[in-house]
Amino acid sequence: MRSGLVLLILCLLSVPVARAETYKVSTADFPEARSIAGLLKEVYRQIGHDIELVFRPAKRSLVEVNSGFSDAELARIIGTESEYPNLVRVEEPVFAVSFSAIVKSTSKTWLSTWAEIKKHKIGYPRGYRILDIRTRNMNALQAKDSSSVVRMVKGGRIEVGLLISSDAARLASATEGIVVLDPPVEAVTLYHYLNVKHRRLIPSIEKILIELNDSGRTREILFGPD
Repeated sequence: MRSGLVLLILCLLSVPVARAETYKVSTADFPEARSIAGLLKEVYRQIGHDIELVFRPAKRSLVEVNSGFSDAELARIIGTESEYPNLVRVEEPVFAVSFSAIVKSTSKTWLSTWAEIKKHKIGYPRGYRILDIRTRNMNALQAKDSSSVVRMVKGGRIEVGLLISSDAARLASATEGIVVLDPPVEAVTLYHYLNVKHRRLIPSIEKILIELNDSGRTREILFGPD
């Protein structure tokens, strides 16, 4: 009896225990990124892992996750996987973000609609697929980053800049002669993406996100208690 108990204990000790991993989550640097990372940190914690947030230019971030150099993309619009086939989407959303137009304060352009914007020479940061789609067949230039778009507007190289709304507000407030048009041009829902090699994590991540979203915990993590 005693020898049987010892054998059982040895067998239990030999069962492999899932090892905690730290996953490299890549993203462009925008004001909401750290809040979304806080949400995903809680999600990964609940499945026994951690995340390391790394900031990259928007296009490079996608390329690195698609290649497997990084493990996951923080938050992107639906359809990103059609251009980057090694990215797999978690179907429960993590955030909603809007895009706004910026112009010179002396501009006569005050309508922030696609119908109005397409009449002008526009610019936006590279790496945002939604803006690639929306500006197709328009007179549009891609810039290195959001700050570059502001400089292009201020210098007269373009008439309208398109930025994530929080970036637009932050940069316009710090740049004389630049204003943000209201309301935002468009709002989109964002989803977490993983490199295909980590696809087995997706059901667990999705289940936890649903629970957090339904309970109101997501809003508390992102924006703090009411």
